[in-house]
Amino acid sequence: MIREMELKDAKAIHEINKESLEYKFPENKTAEKLKIISKLPNNQIFVYEVKGKVVGYIHLADYENTYHDSLKNILTLAVKPDYQGQGIASQLLEKGQQWAEEQGSHGIRLVTGFERQNARVFYEKHSFSKRKDQRNYIKWWV
Repeated sequence: MIREMELKDAKAIHEINKESLEYKFPENKTAEKLKIISKLPNNQIFVYEVKGKVVGYIHLADYENTYHDSLKNILTLAVKPDYQGQGIASQLLEKGQQWAEEQGSHGIRLVTGFERQNARVFYEKHSFSKRKDQRNYIKWWV
C-alpha cells in the first residue's frame, strides 16, 4: 500500500536511510527534518507499507531553474534491502510520477551516485536517460 508520509514514519524512514543508503543521520534529526518537509509547499513523501510496516519511500520536490521547464526532483527513492526486487521501488516511482504530473511538472529528474550501479540500471529501465556525469559538492558552515 502506498500512502502519504506521516510523522510517525520517522523511525522507519531513518532505518531505510541507514540500511539501504548507508546514511548515518540520527533518528531524532530525521524526525525533525520530516516535520519541516511536511510543511513545505511542493514537497511530497510517499511511503510503501507491507502489513503495516513502512519498507520504502520516495521524496520529490520542485526543481526550478532558468534553462528548462518545471520539473520535480527525486531526492530519495529507497526500499529496505529485504524487500528489494519485489517491484516496490517501481510502484513508488509510478506514484511519484503521477503526483508530479498532477502538479503540472514537465518531467522528473534525479542525481544518483556513481557507485550506485543498481540504481542506474533501475532508472534506465524506467525510461530515464542519462544527461551528464557530474560531481556533487557540499560546503557546511555549521
